[in-house]
Amino acid sequence: MNSSSTDMSKLPLAVQKLLEIPLDQLLEFAMTRLARQGDLVANVFASVRGRLGDVLGATSARRIYLVGCGDSYSAALAARYAFEQLTGLPTMALDSMEFARYTLLPPESLVILVSSTGEPAMTLEAGAVARQAGVEVIGVTSAKEGRVAQEFPNLFVDPGFSSAEHADYLALIVSNFSFSLAALYMIAIYLGQSRGYLDDRAAGQVEKELDRVPDAIERTASWSAAVREYLEGVSSEADFYFLGAGPSFGVARFLQAKFFEQVQRSAYGVELEEFSHEYWFTLRPGEDAQVWFIIPAGPSQEWSLDMMAGCQEMGARAIAIAGPHGAQVRERADLILPVDAVPEMFSPLVTVVPGELLALHAVILWRRESFSVARRARQMAISKRLTRERTP
Repeated sequence: MNSSSTDMSKLPLAVQKLLEIPLDQLLEFAMTRLARQGDLVANVFASVRGRLGDVLGATSARRIYLVGCGDSYSAALAARYAFEQLTGLPTMALDSMEFARYTLLPPESLVILVSSTGEPAMTLEAGAVARQAGVEVIGVTSAKEGRVAQEFPNLFVDPGFSSAEHADYLALIVSNFSFSLAALYMIAIYLGQSRGYLDDRAAGQVEKELDRVPDAIERTASWSAAVREYLEGVSSEADFYFLGAGPSFGVARFLQAKFFEQVQRSAYGVELEEFSHEYWFTLRPGEDAQVWFIIPAGPSQEWSLDMMAGCQEMGARAIAIAGPHGAQVRERADLILPVDAVPEMFSPLVTVVPGELLALHAVILWRRESFSVARRARQMAISKRLTRERTP
């Protein structure tokens, strides 16, 4: 397993074919698909709506666990607050290993395994632990042939990709987070209604609000030119921080991951309060620090304003992905990327888009010459070995 050729042979054939596709074409595919993300999320809503009862039935759960790795864990973090608001049940979002090996699982729990590929060994182990404990387990995955779908009752997440679109889907993944998140929101509404926490009228109103989100995603994707213009004035050596609280923390963590995977450099996805206690001390006057605040309408805006003022004092740039906001945000942010007013619990589907645009434009502007599809394929192969090729 030390040679790159051996690693490549472990990849699916579709991924191996990426080596034949020029980077510019991959980037064009990915950017085009991101412009369509609202439609693809709407496809997910439609694909799961009629199957929720078949998968979930009448649950007796009194506690919910959302479990996953990587992007799926970020989606779980972003969905947790919607589950609590819509079901009235205490909900925890846990990394698969944390759940499988360090969590005392009470009876009358519902465990939801989130995995786009359906293959991570630790997520499968988490499912096995839950099943052995005798609690309800379901999977949320985009892979019908994956082990999560094969071994557990499964809600299939279908964004409606054509076969011609799978190249960019595999090469520059930016949407798994949103597709998983869309399915999780539908589950939360179903559970709230089925256990009587939401009456039919309230559930219908929530679904209407969620159905408006794809249009908000499409409008947010129109900020692509503004994000590129901003990035053209930023050093490729700048430090990036993504800050969020509540459901927005899942977005911050996901955007950090996109810099790891796509731009191939460090970034920080930080909970808003923890930034002021720890990461704050990494800001140095005169150095290029880009601090992105993810602040939909909600209780995190006030504290974000204080931190923006601190960033001004430290000479860092504050960029706000902001829902409806007042003059103070306009005074303290160096750039505002406004997003539609949607309920905060659903806002991650919208606020994630500017950060996805940022990551793709960073590849285009900074890594066009050095980005190697072959190297990325090898990284994917090694990652597959580390995360999947173990016996749970």
